[in-house]
Amino acid sequence: SLLQFQEQFDFSIRNSERAQPASKRVEKIIHFLTYRVYRYMNRGLFERDKMMFKLMVTMKIMIIAGQLTSADQAVFLKAGSSLDVKAERSNPFKWLSDKIWLNILQLSRHPFGSDQMLFYREIVDQMQRNEANWKKWYDENEPESCPVPDYEDRLVMDKTLGPFLRLCVVRFMREDRTGVACSQFIESMLDARFSAPVTDAITDIYEESTARKPVLYLLTAGSDPTFSIDELAKKKKKFPTDKVSMGEGQEKVARDKNNAAFLNGGWVILQNSHLGIGYMNELEDVILKTPEIEETYRLWITCEITPRFPIGLLQICIKVTLEPPAGLKAGIARTYSTMVSQELLDKIDHERWRTLVFTQSFLHSIVQERRKFG
Repeated sequence: SLLQFQEQFDFSIRNSERAQPASKRVEKIIHFLTYRVYRYMNRGLFERDKMMFKLMVTMKIMIIAGQLTSADQAVFLKAGSSLDVKAERSNPFKWLSDKIWLNILQLSRHPFGSDQMLFYREIVDQMQRNEANWKKWYDENEPESCPVPDYEDRLVMDKTLGPFLRLCVVRFMREDRTGVACSQFIESMLDARFSAPVTDAITDIYEESTARKPVLYLLTAGSDPTFSIDELAKKKKKFPTDKVSMGEGQEKVARDKNNAAFLNGGWVILQNSHLGIGYMNELEDVILKTPEIEETYRLWITCEITPRFPIGLLQICIKVTLEPPAGLKAGIARTYSTMVSQELLDKIDHERWRTLVFTQSFLHSIVQERRKFG
């Protein structure tokens, strides 16, 4: 929402690096704000949507800067799907499918960037003259990390469009590697921070929340933040928390718990709120219009994805997704940021203790990654 963006904008102005002249200061604010908004949004997205969001942001920045056009973005998304294989010249390469052949034809005809440069105009001729190298590149396990035949030098020299042009040739010819290529593209155009796995600790989420800004956990199968919230509540001397498992007849209980917590500054956890949408609909007005709420009051909401959740409440909440992170590195990072604390590492003074903790965390991440394979 606009209010949430204004909060991030104000935070960026206060905390970004000071610089002179004014143009340099504006540049620092923009860089700080871009990453700040990315982290804010990333926290509330599921893993399947995070790459798409980062790619959209990167391309939009390039379009606003005049480096890319909307047509470039469209051709990246659609490739050669608008071409008819019967109306085009026949595919001369036995090792290419007709779909990829149409993609290549579209790539050769598209003018890239604001200069309308036909960068790949001769790609079909180049492939016919240098078929062995192109087939070798096509058959690579990681073509996005290998030099593109006949075009590598030009791609490296073009610092502005080069990364996008490399992304396009991978997407058009090796669609299965597009995700990895997108990550490399984002890293080269923005920063390595945008492609590194990140996990927001519950302490950071708490610091950002207020009495009138609840935390909404979006749940997936098997996820439950209650333990983490209770552990934080113990450190903040707010334990035990008031928990209400929403469902039939629980709205009155939730209302009473909240009204009491408004006065004594307690913490309330509303679990499975998708089963209590009626109370969710009135909660926004209650939070915003109650004249006096104790500053230490906090509301934690857990909910499965539902289109019935009120948009007004959604916009004032800090949204956090709970699901296993994607990738071994991200899994270990999540474990160390949520379960393994400095206190735990210092608990036992033995040379092998930290090794045992790491081994257990590593095994946990391996098992989590294997779940997707059954």
